[in-house]
Order: sequence, then C-alpha cells, then structure tokens
Amino acid sequence: MFLGTLVSRILGMVRSPIMLGAVVGLSTPVANSFDIANNLPNLLYGILAGGLVNAVLVPAIVKATEKGRREGEVFINKLLTFSIVVLGAITAVITLAAPLVVKAYAAQMSPEWYHLTVVFAYWCLPQIFFYSMYAILGQILNAYEKFGPYMWSPALNNVIAIIGLVILLFIYGPEDSLHPSAAADWAGMRTVILAGFSTLGIAMQALILLIPMYRLGIRYKPDFRWRGSGLADVGKTGSWVLALVLAGMIPVAVLLNVAVGATERALATGIPTTEVAGNFTYNVAYALATLPNSLITVSILTAIFPRMARAATRNNYDALRSDTSLALRTIITFNAIATSGLIVLSVPFARIMAPASQPAETWALAKVLIALSLGIIFIAIHSATTKVFYALEDTRSAFLTSAPVFALQIVGYLALNTTDPRWTVVGLALVNSLTNMLIAVIQYALIRKRIGGLNSVKLLKTHLAIIGVGVLTGVVGWGAMQVFGYDAAAASVTVAVTSSLVVGVLMVVVYIVLLKLFRLPEAEILMAPVRKIFGKLRRR
Repeated sequence: MFLGTLVSRILGMVRSPIMLGAVVGLSTPVANSFDIANNLPNLLYGILAGGLVNAVLVPAIVKATEKGRREGEVFINKLLTFSIVVLGAITAVITLAAPLVVKAYAAQMSPEWYHLTVVFAYWCLPQIFFYSMYAILGQILNAYEKFGPYMWSPALNNVIAIIGLVILLFIYGPEDSLHPSAAADWAGMRTVILAGFSTLGIAMQALILLIPMYRLGIRYKPDFRWRGSGLADVGKTGSWVLALVLAGMIPVAVLLNVAVGATERALATGIPTTEVAGNFTYNVAYALATLPNSLITVSILTAIFPRMARAATRNNYDALRSDTSLALRTIITFNAIATSGLIVLSVPFARIMAPASQPAETWALAKVLIALSLGIIFIAIHSATTKVFYALEDTRSAFLTSAPVFALQIVGYLALNTTDPRWTVVGLALVNSLTNMLIAVIQYALIRKRIGGLNSVKLLKTHLAIIGVGVLTGVVGWGAMQVFGYDAAAASVTVAVTSSLVVGVLMVVVYIVLLKLFRLPEAEILMAPVRKIFGKLRRR
C-alpha cells in the first residue's frame, strides 16, 4: 500500500503542480479557475458518498461476509446496483446544475473567469460518479483484505492526465505567470483537452478495479431487490456521516471563496499575483502537507480498519484498544519527522513542485506549506480516532465532536477576508492547523472513554518524546539549510533538489539516531517496515 501510494503521489506531483503549473501557472486566474472546477467533484463526492463509503461499507461488508461468502456476494451485488443507479442519477443532475454549483465556491470570481470555470465544471463534474465507484469498489476489495489495487489504481489516473498536459504543452506552450492569458484564450480545444483528460483518468482509475474483483471470484450481477438487503442499516449509520461531510463542506466553501478573493483583491489593488497565494497555491501546499498522511496514516489505517471493525463487531475491546494504540504510536513516529522535514525544506520543496514559477511564487507556496505542516500530526490523530468511531458504528459522536470545530473554522476564515492578500491564504492554512489540533484532542478524549482507556499517560509521554526528537531534528536540518541558502533554493531548481536530498537524508539519520539515543522503542516501528521491504527486494 505504501509503495502504491508513493508511486501514485509521485506521479500526482508530476501532474500537479509540476506539469499543471507549467500549463496554467501557479497563481494565475486560469489556475484558480481550473482548480475550482477540477476539485468540485472531490468535494461533492465527499458529500454524496465519500464519508458514507469510508465509514460504513467496510463494517457492513465484513458483517455480511462473516455470515458466509454467498451472503457477502449477494450484498455486494445489491450494493453495486443501488450505487450505480443512484449515484449516476445524482451526478447527472449536479452536472446540469454546474453554474449554480460553481457559484457556491467562486462567488468572488470576476464574470469572465466564472464563465470559464463553469465550462471546466461541465467536463469535470461527471468525475463524481467515477470517484464514488472507485471508492466503493476499493472498499469491497479492502473488506476482503486486498489492499494493493485500491492504492495503485490512482497511478493510472495520473499517467492519463499527464499525457493530456504533455499534449497541451506541445501545442500551446507554458503559461506566462507575469503576463497571464485572458479567459477567452482558454475557450475551445484547450479546455476540452485539460478537463477531458482529467475526467478520463478518474474513470479509468475506477474501472481498472473490476479486474482484481474478478480475480477474487466476485461476479457482478445487477440485483434490484433492495428491500431487506441491509442497505437501510447502512443508510441509517451513514446519515450521521452524511451530516458530518455536509457540515464540513461549509468551511471548505468559505475557504475557497476567501482564497479566490485574495487573488481578486490583489488584481484590484495592483499587487503582483506572483506574491499572492490563491486557491490553487493552497491546494498544492495541502497536497504536499498531506503527503505523509496519504503514504503512512492512510496505509496503516486502511490495513488495520477491517481488524478494528471485526473487534468491534465481536465486542473485543482489548483487541480494539491494542490496535488503536499501535496505530497512534506508528503514525506519530512517521509524521513527526515528516512535519520537521516539510517545515525545514518548505522552500526547496515548493521550488521543485513548481519549477516554472517565479521565486516570489515559491516563497508564497512555502509559507502556506509551513502553516499547514503544523497540523500534520493532529490530522493523523484525528484520522485514527475517526476510524475507531466508524469501527464502533458510532458515527453520531464523530459528527457531534466535529461540528463545533467547523463553526470555529468558518469564523476564522471569514476574519481573513480583509487582510493583506499576501498573507490571507497563509492565515487560512494556520486556522486549518489550529482547528485540526482542537478536534484531535476532543476526539481522543472521547475515544479513550468510549473503549475503556488507552493508557493515556504512557501514550502522552511517548508522543511528547517523539515530537521533541522531531523538533531537535528540525533544528539540525535548519542549520544544514543555511549552507545552501533559502533564497538560492527559491531561485534554482538545482539548488532545491540538491538541498532536499542532502538535508532530507541528514534529517532522517539524525531522527533515527536520536530515537535510539533516547531509547524510544518507536525507532523499531520506523525501521521494521524498511527492513521488510529491503528483505523482499533481496529475495527477488
């Protein structure tokens, strides 16, 4: 899973921001326009199916397969039929309503760019159906503990999208950030290639999962006999998840509008947009900041979630506590060094991710990345505690602990709507990190009570020690970066790559040495999977 996610994420970074940044720029109006349209399917998929799929399908499929393989296959056929019919109809309606959907997320966008965003959205919104089917097929495979295909299939999506971007660069060349194109320049074939290949990639990402399902012996047969199938129980459990995701979309909409407003205010006041982070810059920084979460946290929790669900189904709270404790210790160990690395290497990473950008754009991206990186550890804890709620099928508590924090996010985001455009998106990122910290603490306290304790004193001491080691490692890395110079890294891709490799390796070595020096057993957690991977490679 780690390797599949790593390859997919590397290709994803090549796709966006490296290739996409060359095609549309990093902080140009067209970058913001396509970014909103192409991210709408993600956001709306989250409302329609994302939370429901990830929260309740694995426990439901596990319950069905516990009764027998035949019962599991019958449930899966009904589930897939229901999903294709309902999600297909909803996707069609949302696509037809593209002008209204775009308005909700880009109210502050000027008319010409709003209209282009709507055109992009008509091409991108069908992705909702394919995102949903990818998640459903993936969770079916996960319930059978076949994790690899779900993590590898996004690589195909990224390859297809990269092909489209190469075609655009070959025909039209890169976007000039200092003299950006007008909206009219993007009408026609440029829009079709950019958005069309993006949607084709998502479709193939979903459809390729039919192959491992077939190899598992699962033969899909349409089944419209939904009454008494257990889908009603899934819907009941998922109603709180749906409420949670709906509530979570409100601060996201506010964030995007405030980020777009920063670019519009910069254009109106004569501030160069190269100095101003917009919503595309935010999303690039977010993709970098959440990379450790995708590589480590998601892989670990995806693997351990079926075990959690089985333990909860059997009321085996000892096993559930053990799995939760192991998950928390493991993800903290990896994410502590990731946080230090992203903060120390924010400038060179920003330059590598946007090699065609101006130095000012690199600095703007780096500042947002630093602010988001402060919340990495707490996002990981929040992800783990949420999985425990879902294993217990206690989605109500997940909603009630999150909703008040969403309200705080909205207040924080709106307060930044009149700040200096050069710092608006940095402020948005900082609010995001602080609120993730708050929700992680609240949910951890509730989970501890819900499952009968987690040896919190030991866990707290362990976490503080690991974070302390991460801070010391960061100080060493910052000192090493002075040899290269941050301004030099912002101006040169060569310096950025060299400093990232040298300082990055140094920080990893220092981190492991310090863990061992302070006799923290988590050093073994860090090294065990590495030895296992190299052992497999040697045997091959």
